[in-house]
Amino acid sequence: MQMTEPLFNPANYQRLLGFSNFCLSLSVLVLVTTVLICYPFAEFLSISQLVASHLCLICSATLLKLSYIGRCVARHGLKLEVL
Repeated sequence: MQMTEPLFNPANYQRLLGFSNFCLSLSVLVLVTTVLICYPFAEFLSISQLVASHLCLICSATLLKLSYIGRCVARHGLKLEVL
C-alpha cells in the first residue's frame, strides 16, 4: 500500500496563498476597471456593452470575495494571523 501526501500540508496552503493573492490583485484591478467603465464612461458605450460591463462587475466582485476567503483559509492553515 502506497502512502500519499496529505491534502492539508503547509506546501498546499502556501500554493493556495499565492494563488489567492494573485486572484485578489487581479480581481481588484478588474473591479476598478469595470466600475470606471460602468459609471463615468457609460455615455460612450452601447447598451449591450453596458450590460456586459455590469455582468463583469458582478463576476469580479464575486472573484474578489472568493479570493479573500481562500487567502484567509491559507493563512489559518499556515497558522498566520488572518487579516
